[in-house]
Amino acid sequence: MNIRRFSAAVLISAAMLLCACAEPARLFNSDSKSLTEPDSTLLRIAAAPENEPFVYTDADGTPLGFDPALGMMLAEKMGMTAVFYPMSEDLLINSLNCGLTDIAVSAIEPTDSLRRSAEFSDSYITLSSAIVANGGNGAVNGTSDLKSARCVGAVSGSLSARYLSAELGLSNMTEYSGLYALEGAMLRGDIDIMFCDSFFAREFTAEYPLFVIKEDNIDRRRFAAAAADGNSRLIREINDILDEFRSDGTLLDLRRAYIEGDAALREQYDSKLKNIYRIP
Repeated sequence: MNIRRFSAAVLISAAMLLCACAEPARLFNSDSKSLTEPDSTLLRIAAAPENEPFVYTDADGTPLGFDPALGMMLAEKMGMTAVFYPMSEDLLINSLNCGLTDIAVSAIEPTDSLRRSAEFSDSYITLSSAIVANGGNGAVNGTSDLKSARCVGAVSGSLSARYLSAELGLSNMTEYSGLYALEGAMLRGDIDIMFCDSFFAREFTAEYPLFVIKEDNIDRRRFAAAAADGNSRLIREINDILDEFRSDGTLLDLRRAYIEGDAALREQYDSKLKNIYRIP
């Protein structure tokens, strides 16, 4: 099973997308330097890069992240080869309805407006952050109190850390390389507040009952895969696979790797992606 890497050969512009709406969808082939009719063995996946940890590229242009890893495994389960089409976020749904791609897996929130123009799978991940503190800490009870905390800890590069920086502009934040480092800092008392993924916060407070969740479901988002309007058959197939991934722990492992900051597990997925990419 090979997966085509992001490259200049398959970068999609608005003009190319408009052409795809007027004629059968075609993929640019980097060997022949020509456009060819799509292969039925390919699962063509639309994704918007520069959205770590969901879709991003390394120095060689290899697509990495939660969504490429999920797309890779969806394709494998369907007996197909995943081909990623990088494009801007505003073109994702149009690429489906123009027939240029089969599915979009790119941190898409299925709003009411989007549901009127595309079919969506069940959510493959629900994200939010939580504030964890010692049970005796009465100074911090919600996001409005975080600026008065002694030190707020978060995983570097995580969505939680980005929220603290971009939305709250915290200056009293310390970033840690992964969940284990963050957990250790909290247990040692290096930080008085842990701002982290809600799922991990619940696991942590269940294991260490001296700590409590002060506020949960902060910046809540639900992401789903999309297919062309009317393509309910494909969505049903994806939902069946997602059910399997929930049962066997695949989605949980992806969450730990890319959302909760488990650097070792992320490297395992990234290494797998890098090792199986082949330029067509």
